[in-house]
Amino acid sequence: MIILAAGMLQGGHVSAHSMPVAAAAPLEEMADTVSLGEVRVTASPSRRPRIASDGSVSFTKEALGSAPRAFGEADPLRFVSLLPGVTSASDYSSGASVDGMDYSQNLYRLNGIPVHFPYHFGGIFSVFSPSLYRSARLYKSIKPVSESCTLGGVVSLDSAVEPADTLSGEVNAGMIASSASVAMPLSKHFSLAASGRISYVDALYSPLLRSGSTQASYSLADCDLTANWRISSKDMMRATVHYNADRVEYTDLSYSLTTALKWHNLAAGVEWDHSTDCFDVINTFYYTRFHNLLRLDMEQISLDAPTGINEVGARGEFSFASLPSGWSLDAGYSLRFYSVTPQWVTMNGIGQDVENRRGRMHSLEGSVNGEVSYDFPGRWRATAGIAMNTFAGTGGYARIHPDPSLSLTHMWDRGALTFHAGRYHQYLHQVGFSDIGMSSNFKIASSHGIPPQESIALALNGSFRPYGFLSLDFDVYYKTVRHQPEYLGAVLDILDAGYRAEDYILSTRGHNVGGSLSARLETGAVTAMASYAYCHTRRRMRGEPHAFSASNELRHNATAWAAWAISPRWHVSATFTLASGRPYTPVTAIYFIGERLMMEYGARNSARLPMYHRLDLGASYRFSTRGRFPLRHEVNLSVINVYGRSNVEMRTFTVNTVTGIYSRRDISSLYRFLPSLSYTVSF
Repeated sequence: MIILAAGMLQGGHVSAHSMPVAAAAPLEEMADTVSLGEVRVTASPSRRPRIASDGSVSFTKEALGSAPRAFGEADPLRFVSLLPGVTSASDYSSGASVDGMDYSQNLYRLNGIPVHFPYHFGGIFSVFSPSLYRSARLYKSIKPVSESCTLGGVVSLDSAVEPADTLSGEVNAGMIASSASVAMPLSKHFSLAASGRISYVDALYSPLLRSGSTQASYSLADCDLTANWRISSKDMMRATVHYNADRVEYTDLSYSLTTALKWHNLAAGVEWDHSTDCFDVINTFYYTRFHNLLRLDMEQISLDAPTGINEVGARGEFSFASLPSGWSLDAGYSLRFYSVTPQWVTMNGIGQDVENRRGRMHSLEGSVNGEVSYDFPGRWRATAGIAMNTFAGTGGYARIHPDPSLSLTHMWDRGALTFHAGRYHQYLHQVGFSDIGMSSNFKIASSHGIPPQESIALALNGSFRPYGFLSLDFDVYYKTVRHQPEYLGAVLDILDAGYRAEDYILSTRGHNVGGSLSARLETGAVTAMASYAYCHTRRRMRGEPHAFSASNELRHNATAWAAWAISPRWHVSATFTLASGRPYTPVTAIYFIGERLMMEYGARNSARLPMYHRLDLGASYRFSTRGRFPLRHEVNLSVINVYGRSNVEMRTFTVNTVTGIYSRRDISSLYRFLPSLSYTVSF
């Protein structure tokens, strides 16, 4: 049975030691009990993302290497943005929209632990170490019932589960940051792995960040530690600790103004995996926090606006094996207690001190879920599930929501087709005055004035493999959205001594409709993928007569990337992105009343920025050195925005109060012909 199971592993091979004759003998001639000595099963890692029948996408570190790197990093969340149905509204964006949903409606997990802000500044790259967290999965519109408490996508990153059996490591030196990781066995059943990254932007690029009367500075650092312990043949434990800190500062001497942002994540948890002949159980217990500080220093005023969230939780997954033929059953639970600090303000100067301190909002969120599947004749599978979600917040606010889901899948030799319908609720919101998902956007829990978000999703996903080297995938979806919070405040509003974030949050409703089509090609030396996605969103505020497009809507989005292994040493890659401009609210008139400047705005999100397009190229040279310590080397050169397209990322309007001249200011892309060189050595 070991030989048969190993032979069925796609891309794997079996090496049996001490008994090759018995391994090759016919089954009927083999004894009931055969000692094979050592049997090792290995699988070649895939260099392309794998799209399942439910539309979920999984990929490994090797797949990351097929796309051009930015600043020397093969970042997993940047790779996610290349997948069909996933868009980012700006090069400055710290987030991604999945099937038209808002950035704040996504859930990110690191070894099962939620991470509330998984990006470094401007989405340059994520806080996740690609050398340590080697596999990732993305759920889009079709999600298991255990993920009913989020309306958008779910991105899960995982490190190795089994203890490392050999010493391994990697060092990467890039243009703005360097990282290192190592995994070491401390015993046969216990191992540790660690990684760290630090930037040197200020040290190397300080003159480039200075322009006229402005000066910018930035630093980042993150570190991870994981421990794997094989307790017994049935029990496995994995512990995780993650920390990252960022600081960005911008000074404009013309206005004597300095703006600073500081934020950090801390996540720690333990996962226990217990397996028996009847069922498998995975329990995760964790603590995670995110804190941000926005600081404004002016000539006579100093202002601080802190926000944060602390969360303690537990999550369990149960899979039952001893069931009648054709049946499968999964169940689970989750419990989250979070303490949220909405944005509040302290202000010093101009002869008075103001402190608008806010109390914490304590909330308890729980869910019990179950999902059952049955395989019908003719390769049909039906899956039905339900999650019973409960929420209790401040002021006695409490809700119970049953969220059912139903999926029907038809499978054949070269493909699968899945229809899914589900209801979802989200109790933790994120709002702010940034449309591009900056860290200053803050968490806030559901309450009487801000009800839970709700969505009903219908989705159809198809996956076909007409030839061994070609795969085709498509999906279409329709989603209703209710109670999505829209923040109408601005930066200057927080100067008000009576500022309360809830006063600037309105509830919206609407829908998303769209779909995507993708083709994947994989030959021996070439891996390629091309996709097109369409998304149309409509939102309407209570009391408003007209609907508007969501701020993150990119109606048309096309991506194509290819990687070619010219030889075992030389690898080249290219990525092209084309997208509609994101919507914004235009200024239609400007006038003065006395000495006060007044601006009149058009309909919300009624104008669009110019079309976005960009070509990135990359090349890697790989070689090995032998000796007492054999090493693998890789030198990577990437060029972001090869033809120097000046994509418009933001549009603002200004008036010279002296001359009275009105002007429009376009802020161009962060990436304009940006070369990136990195060197990686691993063992």
